[in-house]
Amino acid sequence: MQPQPGIGHQRQERIQLIARVQLAYEQLKETMQRHRGDSPRARMAIAEAKRRLALLNRALAMMALEIAQQPA
Repeated sequence: MQPQPGIGHQRQERIQLIARVQLAYEQLKETMQRHRGDSPRARMAIAEAKRRLALLNRALAMMALEIAQQPA
């Protein structure tokens, strides 16, 4: 069994995940502005950016649930 990472490491991981979510949101906004047309390429680019943001949001939600379930 491997030792659990320290609290400082966990905090750093949370901060990094929050930053990744924020970056994905900004990238989605930029993608939507750049691909204003209704071409297949534009739809694919926007869909991919949405998928990435959704995955990162789920990871952030799961992390928040884990933290909420930890004893105080």
